[in-house]
Amino acid sequence: MKTLSLLCMLLILFSSCSAFRPFEKEKVCSRNALAYLKNPRNKTKRAPMSPRLNQELLNTQNGMQLCYEDFKRRTGKEEFQTCMVVGVDRRGKTEYFDFSSKDLPLDRKFLRCAQAVTRRVPFQKYGKNYILIQSYNFYNGL
Repeated sequence: MKTLSLLCMLLILFSSCSAFRPFEKEKVCSRNALAYLKNPRNKTKRAPMSPRLNQELLNTQNGMQLCYEDFKRRTGKEEFQTCMVVGVDRRGKTEYFDFSSKDLPLDRKFLRCAQAVTRRVPFQKYGKNYILIQSYNFYNGL
């Protein structure tokens, strides 16, 4: 039963609605995040390979859903993509964190909520010298 629940959560978290285009970091991530990703000193960083980190990100689903529902009630905006970029240095410290979207202007309340949810993930626990790019697709129903 746990496996089925996990698979359903994965499907919900990472599936895209037919109205969504594929995630393109250049079109969704902030200028600051793109500058961090393009910085030559970050070329040696790799993507994280921890299944436990994936589980931690899955665990953000409920909190992110609450942020989304509150935002949708306030603004009426139902479909958008966001971008989270996290950089962990060679010592295992989180050196960079950005949660944003160029897809839709997000208000401060949504950003604070989403950042509070995603900052609970102990990124430094899952490796050193990596960059994580995480997309969240928000839409009304499946």
